[in-house]
Amino acid sequence: MRLHFSRQLSFSVCLDHPKLRLFSPDHLIISRSICCRKVQFLKACRLSTKLSRTFYLFLLNGSISRGVVFSVKAHASKSGYQHDLILSTAVMSSLVKLGDVIGGRKLFDEMPIKDVAAWNAMLSGYAQNGFLFDGISFFRLMCSHCTAPNSLTLSVLLQICSAFDDCKLGRSIHGYAYRKLGLRDTFLGNSLIVFYNKNGVVYASENVLESMPRRDIASWNAMISGYMQFGCPWKSLEALELLRQEGLHPDLVTLETALQACARIGKDAMFDGKLIHGLLIKLGYKMNVYAENCLLLMYCKCGMVLFGRSLFDKMETRNSVSWNIVVNGYVHINCPGNALDLFVHAHSVEAEISSDLLVSTLQAARLIRKRRELVLSLHCLVVRMGFDFDLYISSALISAYGDACEVEYARSYFDYIFCAVNSRTACWNAMISVYFQHGFLSKAVELVGIELLYDAFSVVNILSLCCHLLGLKSGKEVHGYVIRNRFESDVFVATSLMQFYITYGLLHAACQIFSRMPRMNIVSWNTMIIGCVRLGFPVESLNLFFLMQQKDGFMPDATSVVGAIEAISYRGFETERNFIHEYAIENGFIDDEYVTNSLISLHSRFHDLSKASMVFDRANKVSVVTWNTMIAEYCNHGLMDGVILTFELMRLNGIKPDKVTILCLLQVCIARASLKAITAVQAISCKSGHESDAFVGSAIVNAYSKCGKLRMAFQFFHDMTLRTSVSWNSMMQGYGLHGKVVEANNLFLQMQKSGFHPTAVTFLLLLSACSHAGDAEKGLYYLHLMMKGYFLHPRYEHLSSFIGLLGRSGFTEEAYKLSVSIPKDFGVFCWGSFLGACQIQGKMNMGLAAAEKLFEMVPFHQGYHVLVSNMLAGSGRWTDAYLLRTKADKMGARKEIAWSMVEV
Repeated sequence: MRLHFSRQLSFSVCLDHPKLRLFSPDHLIISRSICCRKVQFLKACRLSTKLSRTFYLFLLNGSISRGVVFSVKAHASKSGYQHDLILSTAVMSSLVKLGDVIGGRKLFDEMPIKDVAAWNAMLSGYAQNGFLFDGISFFRLMCSHCTAPNSLTLSVLLQICSAFDDCKLGRSIHGYAYRKLGLRDTFLGNSLIVFYNKNGVVYASENVLESMPRRDIASWNAMISGYMQFGCPWKSLEALELLRQEGLHPDLVTLETALQACARIGKDAMFDGKLIHGLLIKLGYKMNVYAENCLLLMYCKCGMVLFGRSLFDKMETRNSVSWNIVVNGYVHINCPGNALDLFVHAHSVEAEISSDLLVSTLQAARLIRKRRELVLSLHCLVVRMGFDFDLYISSALISAYGDACEVEYARSYFDYIFCAVNSRTACWNAMISVYFQHGFLSKAVELVGIELLYDAFSVVNILSLCCHLLGLKSGKEVHGYVIRNRFESDVFVATSLMQFYITYGLLHAACQIFSRMPRMNIVSWNTMIIGCVRLGFPVESLNLFFLMQQKDGFMPDATSVVGAIEAISYRGFETERNFIHEYAIENGFIDDEYVTNSLISLHSRFHDLSKASMVFDRANKVSVVTWNTMIAEYCNHGLMDGVILTFELMRLNGIKPDKVTILCLLQVCIARASLKAITAVQAISCKSGHESDAFVGSAIVNAYSKCGKLRMAFQFFHDMTLRTSVSWNSMMQGYGLHGKVVEANNLFLQMQKSGFHPTAVTFLLLLSACSHAGDAEKGLYYLHLMMKGYFLHPRYEHLSSFIGLLGRSGFTEEAYKLSVSIPKDFGVFCWGSFLGACQIQGKMNMGLAAAEKLFEMVPFHQGYHVLVSNMLAGSGRWTDAYLLRTKADKMGARKEIAWSMVEV
């Protein structure tokens, strides 16, 4: 588009003079041959024949050397045209076109009379040859000579401003054009659109287009191209529709750009791409290779690779781009076998294979996991074809080795190629991505120490390392590097910086970066939407969700909708829940697994399981995750029948349970205290291959323990091939529930001998076991070992458990002194534990003192009121017990009735 516009600008400069515009196209046809003109000119020189101005102009139009131009100038001067304004302007224009700006300026200075066309020709020469500062100075000189610029002058100036990246000067030219010329000239309006598009101010381009009294096809092409540069392909398609509504016929450039817009959008633009293909056929445009490649790209990016392949097979002429598009298309739909077959075919029929095609083939090989032999074969082919030091192929090979789980091969090739290629940054980026992929973060940190000129992608990788390993200080240093090297305008770098600051809870810093971004993409908006939710600002998250659509015109994707759902879940308004529910259904997001699971969790959080079930029924349940989400929500709400029914439906639909499913089923077994159900779930886990999973095994041990089958729990624990600290804790919890302190202590000793370090949970379970058995001496030993031996700081759970242990063992005074010394934050749990101990020991006065403390901290806790009431009734103070119960009833503090279940 820009090349076409530059040619149009150059031609307009040549024919700017009013008299030159009177030439008819017949004159161009008559003097088409440069050779004939040279012959005529040489004869005229020998015979000293006077030639017409028209002949000189035609000869200059076809001149290809400075010698011809100076000969024409000399002969014209002898013929009496030495002061002819039109001919002098044409000679000067020819010189600057040939790059002789100095010669053209010298001729311009010698001209006795200069009109605006002469000034424009010289100014255009400066612009075309890159003398931008000289062009600005020359324009000032033009103004000092009181020569008013016309629309062509301003168009050339806009071209200079674009090269300077000077938006302020361009706006000044726009203002002058509006005041003096009223933007009546279509060519000037087109120049303004191109200028604003290049500077990324697309809304200004839209204003210019709307204010133009007459728009031609070049105007719309510039606008469509600008939307594509700004990353708004949908608006490009809307502009094509508006163009047709104005009665204009799109040219080949318009339709090619529109096809590229469809390719960028993807599957959602499939219908539009077919319509554009129909327009190409209907308007009868002759299809060249570039246009056919645009069609291929559209079909492949929209997911219709088979249709694209049939079009490819019918192409009379193909280039390397054609092959590359189809191979990439197969990669895009995850068909690496077809991509590799097509590459083999290209290798057999094409004389040369491009490096781009090899890169695409390596991407196809990456989709075939753990195919080391295939990657090695392609590596050999790369070496044989002489591409082993190609930068992009080297990077693709490193990534391919990484996907084949050959990290050492990737590093060896990286060390071999790193010093040989000219630009080492791309290989560094590929290698650090491989380390990220396989979790070798320490190896990735070693690479950061290499002296290198980092690009935007490198900065993104280093910021990811800062989020995981390097820390906040290193991330701020990277931010400084970004500012010094002017990477802050890069949308991916800015988005990574935002994510980095959000990771460390610095939302204010992320907001500052976001507000300064010259342009955003959907990922930038999503980062802020999710970040605001996660850091506790749901209202701001919802505002961003709507502002994204109003300001930049971005359509929300699944991540945006999930962010809005999370924000609404924090607020809890039913109207908002209904809105996002209907929005997801109307816009087709209900088929997205990520959105479906979020909606189910949203409705379940507010106990609206009927709507959660409605979402689940409408969802596309092809993955086990959606089934697990529904099962987990039923389990959390105690609806065990719903869990069992959903699991049976899951099995009928052929979905295999994973470890999350089994963990949820075990929760149902524990809730129902059903030994038969536990054995059935254990059989399911064994068939599905999850029995060896440490978390599943720990859950089975816990289930058997809570059903009273300690022998079966220990047998399963003993047979586990893989144990973690969670497994040991589960077995210890089982012993603790049944007061088996000796067995729990022996298991604790075995755990230490096996090399597992006890956690805070381990000591809590041991203290609980001692509390059930009333062994205060052992409990004190464990508490001391926890603090002094393993340097673990006790939490409120440990302290309250130890206070309960002391009270139940008869050491009520010691328990009271310890409760008084506990910080206020832990007081509720510790005093509650002490109150329970006082009831068991019959310590009325201490119990009432503890109750007074508790009622100050939690006045509406029903359990403590009932406990004190029972204590008073047990000591014969029935009146006080009755009054306390009455007071609790008036406050609405009611205790749920206990119940038990026995399997029969």
